[in-house]
Amino acid sequence: MSHTLDPHAGPSAEGIHLPKPSATPLLWAAGFMLVAFGIIAGPGPLLGTAIPGYGLSGLGVLVILIATGGWLVGNVQERVHASETPAVAAKFAMWCFLGTEVIIFGALIARVVGVWQLDHTAHAVLTEPLSSLLLVSLNTFLLLVSSLSVVLGLSSIENGNRNGLVLWLVFTAVLGAAFVTIQGFEFTKLVSEGVVFGNSQFASAFYFLTGNHGLHVIIGVIWCLVVVVRALRGGFTKDEHLGVEIFGLYWHFVDVVWIIIFTVVYLI
Repeated sequence: MSHTLDPHAGPSAEGIHLPKPSATPLLWAAGFMLVAFGIIAGPGPLLGTAIPGYGLSGLGVLVILIATGGWLVGNVQERVHASETPAVAAKFAMWCFLGTEVIIFGALIARVVGVWQLDHTAHAVLTEPLSSLLLVSLNTFLLLVSSLSVVLGLSSIENGNRNGLVLWLVFTAVLGAAFVTIQGFEFTKLVSEGVVFGNSQFASAFYFLTGNHGLHVIIGVIWCLVVVVRALRGGFTKDEHLGVEIFGLYWHFVDVVWIIIFTVVYLI
């Protein structure tokens, strides 16, 4: 439901959208707890069962994905039926969400730094031979270019060019998919060389950090395609393109986080 600050105010009055009560935050919390407990338990049996601790983490990830999917569906339904969606409120909500993401990624990066301080050669397997570093550098370049294409897409719709928006966002989605594909190739190569999740503190910290970021890129690609579909259906105009701006905030955040990860994990 939606309310305005003054029921007698004109159509320009600022609105406040009040979402319905949701169990999604509780599911998110439960999922993160399962992931944490699974990591603490490690690869060994869980509470005397044959289930490894990491299986509990996998269940936690599944719960998080289900909760996120439910939240996305509910959010879309709310926005479809809501009469008002204040731009200030929407952007503030995204910034709050990104603030929680900063905490999560900050903790994961701090974990990698802590392992690196204990063993300064732990990350050498990521950059030797040089071709491995060049591959990751290429991946970084692709992600940086994708941020530029988002900016160009937003600029297009601000000038009333919906076709330009679609073109640049499709290009963004292609670059994001390429990034995840190359990252998957890197993971496969590392596993073949014995760098397996759970075999060492560094391997676990590395896969958890970069895998979490890769998941964010996948979500971003899906979100980007949703924006493209809406644009093709005439959902954005020169004056109404808030959804593109909100997506842009998320995508730029994912790119900035990767720059930090690339510097800390691969270059230091």
